Amino acid sequence: MARPTTTRCRASSLLLGAIVALWVPLRGVAADSETELIERRTRRVAELPAIAGPPAIDGVDHPIDRFIAAKLTGTTRALPPSGEGGRRPDEGRRLCDDATFLRRAYLDTVGVIPTVSELNRFLADSSADKRRNVVDQLLDRHGDYAAHWTPFWEDALASQNVNTQGGIPTHGNYRRWITESFEHNRPFDVMVAELIDPTMPGRRHAESTDILGTKYAIEYVRNDDHTATLQTAANVAQVFLGTSMKCASCHDHFENREWPQDRFLAFAGLFAPHDLELIRCEVHSGKTVKAAFPFELHSVSEAVPTGLDDRLHALAQWIVDPANPRFARSIVNRLWKRYLGLRFIEPADDFRLDVPPSHPELLDWLARDFVSHGCDLKHTIRLILTSATYQARYDPALDDHFNLAEPTSPRYFRSPALRRLTCEQFLDSVRLATTERLAPEERAYLDSRSTSLSRALGRPASRNEVITGRPDDVAVVQSLELLNGPELRELIDRAVIFERPLRKIDLPRVVDRLYRSVLSRPPNADERRLALAYLGTGDAYAESVKDLYWALVCSPEFVWIK
Repeated sequence: MARPTTTRCRASSLLLGAIVALWVPLRGVAADSETELIERRTRRVAELPAIAGPPAIDGVDHPIDRFIAAKLTGTTRALPPSGEGGRRPDEGRRLCDDATFLRRAYLDTVGVIPTVSELNRFLADSSADKRRNVVDQLLDRHGDYAAHWTPFWEDALASQNVNTQGGIPTHGNYRRWITESFEHNRPFDVMVAELIDPTMPGRRHAESTDILGTKYAIEYVRNDDHTATLQTAANVAQVFLGTSMKCASCHDHFENREWPQDRFLAFAGLFAPHDLELIRCEVHSGKTVKAAFPFELHSVSEAVPTGLDDRLHALAQWIVDPANPRFARSIVNRLWKRYLGLRFIEPADDFRLDVPPSHPELLDWLARDFVSHGCDLKHTIRLILTSATYQARYDPALDDHFNLAEPTSPRYFRSPALRRLTCEQFLDSVRLATTERLAPEERAYLDSRSTSLSRALGRPASRNEVITGRPDDVAVVQSLELLNGPELRELIDRAVIFERPLRKIDLPRVVDRLYRSVLSRPPNADERRLALAYLGTGDAYAESVKDLYWALVCSPEFVWIK
């Protein structure tokens, strides 16, 4: 249970911390567990068996593109026709134009569209490596990069801010820890260990404050009772192993024979100071399940320590072990979904042996490359974003789709899938388009209030449970909120373009500016003609321009990444 923190508790904690600091080295656990973890990762990577590298494909240099091309080459005859005049769907794939790439890359790395000046500068650049250069520049915007990742991990960790959202705190507030971790590009395995291992020097003891002002110290690993322990184990498995175990908490998994109840309880026992009793559908059996890590790790002792801190220390090492078949593959799978719109394994939280990945060789190679480069998320992100697979033009005839009823249906990634802007991407991009600036303190993720617009855009009203994917479907409530809601109107009313009276002679420049600031591209001839015809029908130019602005912001081209 969450425990109120009093002055006496804080004093006791300081005394206990001093005792632990003296005791840790004596029990054989390295004083600097982060260094130990990094050194262990390096050693374990060197012990991994060799895997196949990217296949040799004539005219294809990027390793990701070589894996994708190899599958296309080997399965061409099995590809369905595209329906466009008999053209095969593997033909005619080409890169997206510069404006589309820039918008896509900005939204995917810093979570906001480019400014007009950034767009114009990129379009005027004629260098051959300008796309790679802009990816590097974006990944070096550490604050914006962290701001874009923070909402995802707040959802995934169920990070709560009860000051603004209300309710009873059941999870900690991890916002500052997440942001700082991504600002400093902390290795992903170190981040995960800091949540689980009490010996990690950078471990965060999350704090939340309820609506009455009482502070609660809430650990990420909660094991104060049987139910809390099972919930913690299920959450860790879902988020960091991409594996759905929750169904096996009270009975054998109904849909996945890989997870009988005793296997899940063995894993959950690693989060507790003692082995757990098997309680089947609330009926106590009196049987204790011996704690054990559920995946075989080559050359690793399976002996489970007895003390809680020792158990959690060992558990964190096992979870992030380069030989763990789920850890690196799970985060790589999530990154692929984040940037291509569809994963190698769908759903991402249901890694299972009976549903193979669409590209097993590529998934294995990316996972190995990830751990070989120090679990550096930016390294893998850069690798994906510089590939022709990521930079391909969106083509609905080539777009893959996942059907839950047919989980093994093939995917080829000849075209990226459409991705709807998250609530934070939408709000930040509208603010940037209207004001031509976005200060760090104005980023949408910092505002924890739940509003009609934020809910319509898919942001959860509160984070009471783990969420690893926002809904990307569309609904009437979203359209109504965009068309009639006061929040969007207030944002558009702030546009700098309305700071001075508009004249008819200004309209061609205004139209070009609107398209560049909102859609990150210049208008084509037809769009310019239609816009000028509409704006020139009366004398209320400001209201007409505002209508056009509103139409562009609500258009599918703005709301979706393509």
